[in-house]
Amino acid sequence: EPVAPLEAGGLNAKRLLDREGPEALAAWVRAQERVLLTDTSMRDAHQSLLATRVRTDDLVKAARLANALLPDAFSLECWGGATFDVSYRFLSEDPWERLRRIREAAPDLCLQMLLRGSNAVGYASYPDNVVKEFIRLAAQNGMDVFRIFDCFNDIDQMRVSIDTVREYNKFAEVCACYTEDITTSDIYNQDYYKNVAEAAVTAGAHAIGIKDMAGLCKPLAAKPLVEAIRSVTDLPIHFHTHATSGASLATAMEMAKAGADIVDVAAASMADGTSQPSMNAFLASMESHPRSPKMDYMKLEPYDMYWGGVRDMYKPFESGMLSSTARVYDHEIPGGQYSNLIVQCKSMGLWDRWEEVLDMYRDVNRLFGRVVKVTPSSKCVGDLALYLVTRNLTTADVLDPAKAAKIDFPASTKDLMEGKLGRPHRGFPARLEAVVLKGAPKLAGRPGAAMAPADLAAQRADLEAKYGGASDEDVVTSLMYPKVFADYKEFTQKYSTVTTNLETPVFWYGMDVGDVTELTVSRAKAEEMRVPIPEDYMGDEVLVKVTLKRVTPITGDKGARTVIFDVNGVEQHVTIETHKADDTFSGPMADASNRKHIGSPMPGAVEKVCVAAGDDVVEGQTIAVVSAMKMEVEVKAPGRGKIKRIVTETGSKVIDGALMIEFE
Repeated sequence: EPVAPLEAGGLNAKRLLDREGPEALAAWVRAQERVLLTDTSMRDAHQSLLATRVRTDDLVKAARLANALLPDAFSLECWGGATFDVSYRFLSEDPWERLRRIREAAPDLCLQMLLRGSNAVGYASYPDNVVKEFIRLAAQNGMDVFRIFDCFNDIDQMRVSIDTVREYNKFAEVCACYTEDITTSDIYNQDYYKNVAEAAVTAGAHAIGIKDMAGLCKPLAAKPLVEAIRSVTDLPIHFHTHATSGASLATAMEMAKAGADIVDVAAASMADGTSQPSMNAFLASMESHPRSPKMDYMKLEPYDMYWGGVRDMYKPFESGMLSSTARVYDHEIPGGQYSNLIVQCKSMGLWDRWEEVLDMYRDVNRLFGRVVKVTPSSKCVGDLALYLVTRNLTTADVLDPAKAAKIDFPASTKDLMEGKLGRPHRGFPARLEAVVLKGAPKLAGRPGAAMAPADLAAQRADLEAKYGGASDEDVVTSLMYPKVFADYKEFTQKYSTVTTNLETPVFWYGMDVGDVTELTVSRAKAEEMRVPIPEDYMGDEVLVKVTLKRVTPITGDKGARTVIFDVNGVEQHVTIETHKADDTFSGPMADASNRKHIGSPMPGAVEKVCVAAGDDVVEGQTIAVVSAMKMEVEVKAPGRGKIKRIVTETGSKVIDGALMIEFE
């Protein structure tokens, strides 16, 4: 379908930004009587509800619809956050290509992304030149609005990002991440948010974002929060929240009435739960108010219906959360993390202990000193909470020096205490730092400033030697996510990128005998796939029609099947070896009474084995790393000794207590 243009002569946020720049856009936003909207369906909504699994093709179709139906929206949030690495990890897609395609599909709307300050779109701090290069490329590929935040609201951690966004004449929205309750908290009160907003203004913000990542901002907190920010700046205020508690629609309305200029919402079929409040309900509820967005919610029904159909295709990734819960005010888990934490618990065999996990998350937050919890600090809280539940430990055990000495803390906990992610404004409790660091030094100052600049030219040369070529995007991605990027390249070199052309039901669920699917591929790819092309056809793209005709019984020692397809009228045979499920464990268990046995500290996969049979090791030496859903735990040698045998190799699935390594 053709992209529907804005009516001739119309003015909206995108057109103003392109013509007059970010300062003019900020002034235009403030001059509006109506509250403006950002649609999060294409980023945070599916990250929160569907484990970030929505594919590029489905997002591009949504972007075309949004461009036609939401011309008065401030922006479409469609990129950044967890969508970046998940594209590579689980969808075998290039997120840069996603951004380019969405830009093409929605030329009349501002595209918005979530940027984690010095962490860019990763979970660690990166050298300043890597962050700058990432932002340059994001702007070059079509990004307009950069929502910048730091997990501890440290403006110094965001300054490089702010300066770079301004350098490329894009819109820098600098966030104050909201936690606790401004009306009752002795830490995060009006003075605290005044100070954050004032520092953001000084650093060059074009707007102030209120990032309420857990949905903790109650309706009666809206007015004092807006008043605190308004007391130090007249910049636009952009409110973001999550619906976990069930109160978010009321809070969004109170924010609009209190003077917030932009509010985040999602299409009704992608709203509520751990997502954002419903756009349709917000519009209907605000109809008679002077600050109504003046958009007809009934005209958005095609958009809502589209997303309802998309969501149905992704049912296996639903979190299973069936209702809102006010308990979020107690544990304070961010909406984007809540649904993923459910998946983590299930994968680690902890689902029957979900109540314990919620309480442990709250307790670990208190252990850390009641920090702001948003990626990556929220991940650190969640990692330690899951680890302690798995090991049947308490936060009191952590502060017991004798017990803490035997705890192999998750890598993220150590990084946090070392200061690799920055520091909260009050620091961390000294007792906690002592037991976690075990004498290791703390990083002084801003992490990015302590890092040597990355050698972009050398990285490019290395990639070219490995893969025969490298784009600027490849270079910066491989520096932020070396293993994830390498795995993606290995997959695409083996299978090509054609999986991204498959229809979503086929991609996730496969085909039954007799099913037919169609996909469009480049002519070069069609020739590589041996797809018949009519001799008189001269087009650059080829329509491929695939029919699954038959699947043979299992034969041979390796359990092979032959799958027979009809591809554009020509029969193709593919032999596939069947494998037993890779999530089972049938190996030996460590004997807890045998000091020579080293067991896995949790369920997961062996990320790395750091020693070999015959190696001499010393007490405290890292001998292996176990990971589960991005959480890593180092396995340490309990004492000096020699490695007798390695039981579980890299990549092996393990359960809690599985025998990994045996000493002589």
